[in-house]
Amino acid sequence: MRRLPQVPAALEFDVVILGGGIAGLTCAVGLLDAGLRLAVVERDELLGGRARSWADPTTGDPVHVGPHIVTDCYSNFLSLLKRLDTGDRVVWEPESLLYTMFDGARAIELRRSSLPPPVQLLASLRADPALGLLDLASNAAAAGVALGLDERGVLELDGLDGGAALTTLGVTPAMQRRYWQFAAMSILNTPLGRCSAGSLLRAFHHAITRDAVRVGFPGVGLGDLFAPAARAAVEAAGHPVWTGTTATQLLGTDTRASGVRLADGRIVRARHVVSTLPPGDLAALLPESWQARAGLDSLRWFSPVPYISVYLWFDRRITSRQFWARAYAPDDLNCDFYDYANIYPGWAGRPSLVGSNIIDADRVARWSDAAIVERTRRELEENLPAARAAILRHAAVHRIPLAVQAPRPGFEARRPSVRSAVAGLLLAGDWTRTGLPSSMESAAASGWRAAEAVWADEGRPRTLVQPLPPRGRLARVVMAAARVAPWPPRLRRAMAQDG
Repeated sequence: MRRLPQVPAALEFDVVILGGGIAGLTCAVGLLDAGLRLAVVERDELLGGRARSWADPTTGDPVHVGPHIVTDCYSNFLSLLKRLDTGDRVVWEPESLLYTMFDGARAIELRRSSLPPPVQLLASLRADPALGLLDLASNAAAAGVALGLDERGVLELDGLDGGAALTTLGVTPAMQRRYWQFAAMSILNTPLGRCSAGSLLRAFHHAITRDAVRVGFPGVGLGDLFAPAARAAVEAAGHPVWTGTTATQLLGTDTRASGVRLADGRIVRARHVVSTLPPGDLAALLPESWQARAGLDSLRWFSPVPYISVYLWFDRRITSRQFWARAYAPDDLNCDFYDYANIYPGWAGRPSLVGSNIIDADRVARWSDAAIVERTRRELEENLPAARAAILRHAAVHRIPLAVQAPRPGFEARRPSVRSAVAGLLLAGDWTRTGLPSSMESAAASGWRAAEAVWADEGRPRTLVQPLPPRGRLARVVMAAARVAPWPPRLRRAMAQDG
């Protein structure tokens, strides 16, 4: 008699979370005291997702997948670190300094001033020799639109690209090159002419309505800020965290999600399925009957921004700075640099370990690692002449296919909310509708929001998402006036032509 193949029994949970990055682990931490059975499923062997880190195999030093910063406006990410008791692993810059921009060997420092938001950065911008008074004044109309911006306004501007919007609003080419191009690349990871004007001006709104942010850095490997402690907390509560485990299909009826099938054949049943996967990965798991549902029908529209991170080990200390950036130039490779010998605690006697980010890296995808290292070192030497005498001892090039989802025109309108059109399927990740640029803060906020949704569905609502720091008093007054002022007619005309 032929024996039928055995079908593994379904594993029963209340919540299954797909993805072990910031969003997924934040969601899990937010549900630890809910009395629910949780499971976290992560495809990679390392937890941390796009914020993971590891020891360099040659030196043993901690390296991040790519250099990242933390700011004191990251209320939700810092809330996660507080829950995990790892907040003391963030190393903060001197309080007055926001960042240093190099134009050749000239250092231009953007610092806090005694002026209140929204004019707190004017003194530093005025000191930039590349900008004149007319350049600074040309920001007035754009600042007015940004100050009055709400989420409805973000969506209205979403179809226009950032460069077109700023040109229409009268921002000079010099101001666009010096400030706005850098902001677009460093905050949105997308060139000014290819990013959503809604995304851009909302980021500007956050920047100018609050006091100048303080910048911090992981004092350990980036993933070590949160991933080991989160895993320990989840597993100590009796919940599994499966790494090296791939989900291949979401399960359910036409109207409700009920679990997930794993690559090894196991079925995980759950009343709540939380996906923190990138949109393309999520789309590949959807049953056909879900793919046209609102909020799920645009998943394949999103496109990733690739980047390359370069790490250079020198034989000596080449700077006392922790973090700096290059003034934008279209042919440059690198955007920002970090010397971890000035960041990692206990490294006072160590030579420089410099990390850098090459954003929008499709343009150099065919370059060899050696060519990328050589060009990166040349750019470093342009800014820091002391680097010319240093000997390069070791280098590593990390090629990352996904930094963020490109915030191109139309991005904001397509960002889905936490509740999908399929009951029981919740969405999280920095690309979802958080009201923030894609970032570690957006990822953490989305994770807390997904946990809130589970608590609410269980009939026990709880507030986990943290608000951003309060806006300045003058900023609130100016915002109120800006919100009743009409947008410039030329901007309305540009939007109508685009639409």
